[in-house]
Amino acid sequence: MPPTCNTLWDPPFPFPQAARDLPPRGCLAATPALLASLQRAAPEPLEAQASIFMMGGTSILRGRDHFLAGPVLGAPMAVMALEILMGGGAKSVLSAGFAGSLVPELKTGDLFVPSSALSSEGTSAHYPAALRPDPSLHDRLAQTLRAEGAPSRGAVWTTDAPFREVREVRDAFRAKGAIAVEMTVSALFACAGHRELPFAAALLITDEFLPDGSWREGFRAPSFRKGLDALSEGIWRAFV
Repeated sequence: MPPTCNTLWDPPFPFPQAARDLPPRGCLAATPALLASLQRAAPEPLEAQASIFMMGGTSILRGRDHFLAGPVLGAPMAVMALEILMGGGAKSVLSAGFAGSLVPELKTGDLFVPSSALSSEGTSAHYPAALRPDPSLHDRLAQTLRAEGAPSRGAVWTTDAPFREVREVRDAFRAKGAIAVEMTVSALFACAGHRELPFAAALLITDEFLPDGSWREGFRAPSFRKGLDALSEGIWRAFV
């Protein structure tokens, strides 16, 4: 595994103790709602172990064969968590997150398995790797989620500034092929690729940017709750 620039964090990491001796497979959840939902849907009981960071904020829950970590807000926090999980023994990681739709075909509650990413965040540039998932794990995740309704595939746009998703910027990334927008996937692809970690991501569409330029929030829609359950129940099966 290529070393980091900061030798304090070169595997094996001297801390945090909570991340040591992890099961080899696990999920990284972007939000508290996803963390709670994935814990309920896990194939075995997952007990809260400790915080992944010394000052709190991101929990590690572990069982015998799987772990779950989160929440992580934004690319820097997500990549720090992923590096620490790898140092603790993670050999295969899936992430679950929320995304906004940029195209009419993607509706609130739909599942999306990104096959590439476009970045306007600042973290991925530090990891020289393609912004793509592990092909085998990506395909297995997409096939597994078919039972929950065929997921869309395509490019996702990752941004550090959700309040700057202004229309002209959205249009520019849509013209490059992005069909959804979120805050972590491009950086996670870059980090995992650089570290040679099998990694893939699944996203739940939670809101929509409409053709007339308006925005429709869907967190209270029945389709959001249905999609959250489908994602949480389906993602673990990709490890079987």
